[in-house]
Amino acid sequence: MSGLLPDLASWALRGQQRGDNNNNNNAAENNHQRQDGDVEHEALTPEELRAQRVQRMELLRQQRLSSSQGDQQMQHQHQGEEGTAQETVNAADTAAAATSKGPEPMDVDPPSTTSTSTSITSPANPNSPSTTQASSTTLNNDTSSSSTKKKRKGDKESDASRKFQRKKELLLRKVLGIVLSSSPRTNVLDLSLVTMDIGSTDITVQAIAEVLSNRVALSPDAIPSEHSGRPKKSLLAYLSDSHRKAAEELKTLRTSSASNGGGKQSHAQQQLQQQNNELIEILQEIQKQVVSYSATVLIEPDLFELGTDSVAQLSDCLLGSLTDLSSSITFGVGGNIASSFYFCLVDELLAQDASSLERVVTEIVDAYENALLKCESVLDNSAVPILGGGAVGVSDNSPMTIVSALSSLCMHKKVAEIISERSDFLLPPAQSPRATEMVRPRANNNPLPSPPTGVGGGGGGANRLLQQFMANLAQQQQPAFKKRSGPGLEKFTFLGMCFRLGIPTKNNPTFSPTSILRQSFSALESATSQQRQQLRLYQESCNQLLHNMIKAGTKPRQAVMDWFVDGLLVNAGASATRPDITKVSSPNLLLNMSVALLKLCEPFVSDPKKHHLIDPHFCSEPSAHKGVYASTGDDAVPRLASSEDIANAMKVEYNPKNAFVTQLFFLTARAVHFGIASSLSQHESLLRHLSHLHWQITSRGSSSDLQSDPQFAVYVSRQRAAEVALFQEDMVADHLRFLQLVAKVLCEMKDEDLAIMPEDFVSDVCHVITSMAKLKPKLLRGIDVTFTFKQAVKLLSPTYASMVRNYNLRAMLGDVLYELFLPPSNDVDRRESVPTSVYIDSRTNETYLLSDPGAQECLAPSLLLLYGEVEHTGYYDRMSHRAKISSIIKYLWESSEHRPAFRRITQNKESFIKFANGIMNETNTLIATVMQKLPEIREAQVKIKSPQEWAALSEEQQKQISERLEENEREVKHALPLCNKTLQMFGYLNTDEDIRNLFLLEELCARLVSMLLHVLTKLVGSKGLELKVDNPEELDFKPKVMLRDLCYIFSLFATAPVFQEECAKSGGDPGLLRQALKTVRRLNLLQGDHLDAFAALPDLMEGAAQRVAEDEKLLADAPDEFLDEILSTYMKDPVVLPSGHYVDRSTITQHLLNDPIDPFNRNPMTIDDVKPATELKERMNAWLEEKKKAALTSPN
Repeated sequence: MSGLLPDLASWALRGQQRGDNNNNNNAAENNHQRQDGDVEHEALTPEELRAQRVQRMELLRQQRLSSSQGDQQMQHQHQGEEGTAQETVNAADTAAAATSKGPEPMDVDPPSTTSTSTSITSPANPNSPSTTQASSTTLNNDTSSSSTKKKRKGDKESDASRKFQRKKELLLRKVLGIVLSSSPRTNVLDLSLVTMDIGSTDITVQAIAEVLSNRVALSPDAIPSEHSGRPKKSLLAYLSDSHRKAAEELKTLRTSSASNGGGKQSHAQQQLQQQNNELIEILQEIQKQVVSYSATVLIEPDLFELGTDSVAQLSDCLLGSLTDLSSSITFGVGGNIASSFYFCLVDELLAQDASSLERVVTEIVDAYENALLKCESVLDNSAVPILGGGAVGVSDNSPMTIVSALSSLCMHKKVAEIISERSDFLLPPAQSPRATEMVRPRANNNPLPSPPTGVGGGGGGANRLLQQFMANLAQQQQPAFKKRSGPGLEKFTFLGMCFRLGIPTKNNPTFSPTSILRQSFSALESATSQQRQQLRLYQESCNQLLHNMIKAGTKPRQAVMDWFVDGLLVNAGASATRPDITKVSSPNLLLNMSVALLKLCEPFVSDPKKHHLIDPHFCSEPSAHKGVYASTGDDAVPRLASSEDIANAMKVEYNPKNAFVTQLFFLTARAVHFGIASSLSQHESLLRHLSHLHWQITSRGSSSDLQSDPQFAVYVSRQRAAEVALFQEDMVADHLRFLQLVAKVLCEMKDEDLAIMPEDFVSDVCHVITSMAKLKPKLLRGIDVTFTFKQAVKLLSPTYASMVRNYNLRAMLGDVLYELFLPPSNDVDRRESVPTSVYIDSRTNETYLLSDPGAQECLAPSLLLLYGEVEHTGYYDRMSHRAKISSIIKYLWESSEHRPAFRRITQNKESFIKFANGIMNETNTLIATVMQKLPEIREAQVKIKSPQEWAALSEEQQKQISERLEENEREVKHALPLCNKTLQMFGYLNTDEDIRNLFLLEELCARLVSMLLHVLTKLVGSKGLELKVDNPEELDFKPKVMLRDLCYIFSLFATAPVFQEECAKSGGDPGLLRQALKTVRRLNLLQGDHLDAFAALPDLMEGAAQRVAEDEKLLADAPDEFLDEILSTYMKDPVVLPSGHYVDRSTITQHLLNDPIDPFNRNPMTIDDVKPATELKERMNAWLEEKKKAALTSPN
């Protein structure tokens, strides 16, 4: 056959010979099969080839149009003749079916007398007489003529040739959905098949281009319907499906050829091999032509009627690939991506017209971005991309499907590069005019609603309508923000639009406030699990998108890392207690960002051999961190050490072994700080509000009030919704493993490098893992926390106390030891749910606190030092920290492994005095708080229990009393646990004689005695009845236990003369001690030697009081220069201050423990600044000796 279509086929073959490897391998065979009349043309440029194709396709379209018009005219003139011709065709078909030999088994379908497929005839060539005659006849006449010719030729062919021909016909039908008009009819009802006449009975490589040209040139009405009422396939869907089917057949044929290729072959085997090779060439040609036509459709959409919306068709194919993997265009047969239809198509577009590829990618990405912006969460299913003015997509229009389609796009490196070069990939540069451009968005880009009609009349219904309208208006009108900001990152960057979606926390339909309190626990858990699964799949899609872009080459990878840098820079305020929503991104984006970075870090996090590649000097090199770890300015990141230490470390040159690993590590650490660490802080704040609201509701009524309280339901709804994302098991495990790497890096780092590390590294390790231990301890199973323990022990040690000066940070290290590593006991029952694998060292089968050599060496003195340091934290925080430290110290004291460390404490007098001062300050403060609040609590309880007295009060007075009672109970609940633990710590520490002697030092003994007598007076004195509240257990008020611990401490010091004298100087009443002794004996609180020592103390105090009185009489007329200028008491160890004033050493020591300044001029000073007043001391000693001699010679 000659003419337009053969020319087009020949041209298509030549235009494809620069394609893939398979195309090149078949070039020689194609030349061999070319007919004698074919002429080899010179190579043309892609532009010339495309111009030829456009010209010839236009000619084809005009010929079809002329043929259609001619048929319509003949239809009016020959209606009767047409009917007769149809009968003739049917009779001919029946005769042909009866006389032709049936098909061979397993090769073709059995014969049939009917066919429901669409019949298409090739356009005629005007220069060919035969084709001119064919074009003047009807379609059925063409079919009948072709069948007759094939029958005549079949009579001459051998059975083997006829069988092979039918194989090719079956292959054409299976791959392209095309039945040749010369093929035998089948009884299979397949509406998706198209019948064609190519004017030849032989199917060759050259005929493929003609077949496809006829198929793609069909009008939409000529396309047959699919099975089961499914919509017709688009042109690109058909072509991609043909490409995949050809690949499947190729795989089968190659496997068959390989299995039959070994050894000597018979003639039949050789013939079969030749046939397989020819079939392989046909299939390869189908793939080439399919890809070529697909590229042409995208480059010139108007060339074919079926391809006017070609970009939308490609988008639909991408989306459909995700829901139906059997029709995927991004994965080839056997999972080979490079051989997929999509990869071949992109390569072809690059070869024909690279600018068209960029246009196609841009249109698809724009549509997907707009669809994502319409979504509020990953739960939405309304993200319908709009391309060419119409909606495209599949039944699943979820955000996950769209992000997965974007990920599929980026599988090809060139496409990923095109996307990374988009103007919306990164935020505007910081100093550009667009960066400060203000944006005032509206929800989902919808126009503002109009006020409801009839509003403004003043009726109740109208007011409600107006309120509803204003609420909707406020919801849609969001605050303005800058283009370069956290919200701008979400709205105007490619990755931001993907990462912004998560689980809704405020309007989650599954956890609606109207039903949350009525749902069963199992229903809530099931709903939570389902949403976590959706979120996990969406995050995996985002992770795959990043993975594909980073693999695409240097440019896309750098663009991705620059986007992360932008994201961290604009969200510098995300860790604030109340972040500014006009400056920072949503928690969903920040959490998704950290999740994505964690996945990128997995290769080196899980490989200890790569940990050494992390270079700590990234933090000190601005050109590396690009401002993420700024050391100056408003967004400066606090470091562990002082500015002087940091300045020295900053001088080290940054020369990483692996820049990408180092960059990923530090960017991920910062993202974790803004992501899960900040989200956990906000969630804990929500839980505190929820707990307080629960107490308020239950205190004023029954528990049924909880079910009807709308505010409580709102808080529970937000809690449930937030926990979907926060406690996703795999995500938490990834965070914890990364934070363990952070702890390991800090533990193994040189001291000079440790100085420049951000404080957030330590605080995030502590915060995240302790939060999980308190809220979801089961998530800690399987996590190795060895380096978290080692980090806490190292940074708390006296060696690093001078480096890490942030007292809140040091307190967090103590909290980690308590929440994770202290084994459960009676006073920490709530921690029994922490897995034993957390605090038990698997190597020794002992707790980390007892088995770790570093802990045995220095943890005990470190905790005593920390107990005093937390004085500088907040009031309530201080009490909480010290209660935890007390529990750890008690556990260590009871173990023989730590006893040597406790003994070494006595060797550092200065450090011990700080600890002792802290413990006594705390006890005095706690006792004062408790003893003040308990009488107030009792008074309020008495009023509330008296109906008449309570009813006599006004509503405002009742409210004030209730609020005051709540506040007092809260303070007592904070104070009493620590008060009890502190008294116990006094007891067991002072069983050691060396430690007891330190408490008897002049700087400490007076304060110790004053504290003990103050508590005893409150418990046993005349006002003891005021402490009897109604709910002592709820407040943790245990007066008997407190009295026992107090008297036990008295018994330990009772035999020390210094203690006895200080009791006398403090004005201690022996009668008070005797009254306490009666209670102790009655309740059997003390036994044995301790009871005897406490019983002897009142008499010993009376003897000491006499000695004190004599001494005071002796010193009564001491010169003023011998008196302490602060306390006006006789100085035993006079020192001179930098200001020139004289005080006793014990006085200034005690003062500096609480306020490190000179009390006379307020200048900073330390104990090292004081000087002994040697000359004054000599004069004082001489004066005192004279007074004693005079007293001895005096008759009185």
